[in-house]
Amino acid sequence: MTKTESCLLAVANNVKALAPEAKRLLLAVSGGADSVALFRSLLDSNYVFEVAHLDHALRETSIRDFEYVKQLCIEHDVAFHSERIDVAAIAEKNKWNLEDAARRLRYSFLTKVAKQIEADVIATAHNQDDQAETVMMQLLRGAAFLKGMPARQKQVIRPLLNCSRAEIESYLAGLGQEYVTDETNFDTNYRRAWLRHEVFGMLEQYYPSVKEKLVQLADIQAAQAKHFDNHLLVDEASIDIESLLKLDVAEQRHRIVQMVARANLQPSFEHIESIRLSLKTKTPKRISLAKEKQARLAYGQLDIIEKKRKANLKKSIPISDLGSLEKELKIANSRLNRFWTEVDSASLLEFPNLVLRTRSAGDRVQLEVGTKKLSDIFIDKKILKEERDEVILIASEKEVLWVEGVCVDKRVRNTVVGSLENTDHTFMQLALEQAQQAAKLGELPVGAVLVHNGEVIAKAHNLTEQLQDPSAHAEVLVMREGAKLLQDWRLSEATLYVTLEPCVMCFGAMLQAHLPKLVFGASNHLEGAHGGVTNLQEHAWKRQIEVKEGILAKEAQSLLKDFFKSRR
Repeated sequence: MTKTESCLLAVANNVKALAPEAKRLLLAVSGGADSVALFRSLLDSNYVFEVAHLDHALRETSIRDFEYVKQLCIEHDVAFHSERIDVAAIAEKNKWNLEDAARRLRYSFLTKVAKQIEADVIATAHNQDDQAETVMMQLLRGAAFLKGMPARQKQVIRPLLNCSRAEIESYLAGLGQEYVTDETNFDTNYRRAWLRHEVFGMLEQYYPSVKEKLVQLADIQAAQAKHFDNHLLVDEASIDIESLLKLDVAEQRHRIVQMVARANLQPSFEHIESIRLSLKTKTPKRISLAKEKQARLAYGQLDIIEKKRKANLKKSIPISDLGSLEKELKIANSRLNRFWTEVDSASLLEFPNLVLRTRSAGDRVQLEVGTKKLSDIFIDKKILKEERDEVILIASEKEVLWVEGVCVDKRVRNTVVGSLENTDHTFMQLALEQAQQAAKLGELPVGAVLVHNGEVIAKAHNLTEQLQDPSAHAEVLVMREGAKLLQDWRLSEATLYVTLEPCVMCFGAMLQAHLPKLVFGASNHLEGAHGGVTNLQEHAWKRQIEVKEGILAKEAQSLLKDFFKSRR
């Protein structure tokens, strides 16, 4: 058996090794040699697969590729899925790099089709040459590790990574199998094409095995990264700088890499080294990592934080009720993660002349141990000087009642905390407040809050009448807001609290969002999907939602009764 034969005949075994649980596959087939070889190599395997083809609309001949892949699937009786997307227009609108836009949209399309057909994995045809090009691009970009593409990345597998492009073309020639060639592969205005034809073309004159060496480097770097991950796993939100300085240089770098990666950033070597070389700095320092995030070295700790948004307050803003408070806090760009669980809003509104403002001379806060100057509290809490004027607070004259992310006056502190049951009641009470706002608007009084890591990150209530939108249920709206804040559609670490048992539509949205837990109040005997009408939890979905019901059910039911009574 030749090397080419062994490489391509091993594809099914590679799939099994990468995804032992997989039975149904979705193949990404462009029509080029690589993807057609993947298609042909799996035809005689035991796997059931379907094909997805995305037309990027970047060239006139793309319709030829679509017709070719469609005909290939018809010839071999394989289900075919396709879509045409104007990638260039979307890239321009979002100010994305064209190649990056094509990659994002391609994987979005593949993920969508995989869900539709319930595929276990998505198989792409990236090969050894692609891997070498990726490593070279990582090198030129200054990546922390030159790991290339992993053979498996969540739902995506790459079973051809051990096969070179020459081996693939030889395999297809032996089958007499034709394929199409994307002419942009030769357009050196694209980075990959430039690397492939100019950079590698030149390097291979002197180093014929340069691609194989780069692939070996990727394997070595991936193994080293995995070793460090296993021995230096960073779970904490911040790192003690003194302990970091005791490590050797390689360990320092890797712990910083892990911390940056945990913030969903792509760490470059320049960023990592800039942070590492600043560890001995005595004065607080910030290092920009991305548009919205930065590394902060201060008070002996290293953190990755969001860049502070300047408070949108030019003067003191009067607060008359809960609605105006919520509105003004949002306008001020305040991060409200803790406000709704820290403060008893009823007690707060009893104070006269409430205002939303930033600090001023003489501000004091009443704590458990007595009254204390806000300036002293800032020092105790290690709030940096340059950040103190940006902190939002709520005050009644010179009495400060709440300081964003710092402290709460003991007279307005929410005391219903501690046990899990009380926490559920606390969050459901916030959902009830949202339901009351819905009732005032003439909406069905349903409210919801989304909690992430013990903090409220989003609140919403029904707006179907206001927006004339049948999907504007409290649950859907709160998940949209939460996903936008987290910059991730997967709400896999969140809990949704809602006053009324969700309907079938909202249940489906929760499944799609990977929501792990739902807590609701009153049962919904007209449209409930969790036992009210039917129990969709009993079906064999890919994931299950933990459900807790009956929290403040009487209060939620009372709101609904009053609402319907007023409409009779």
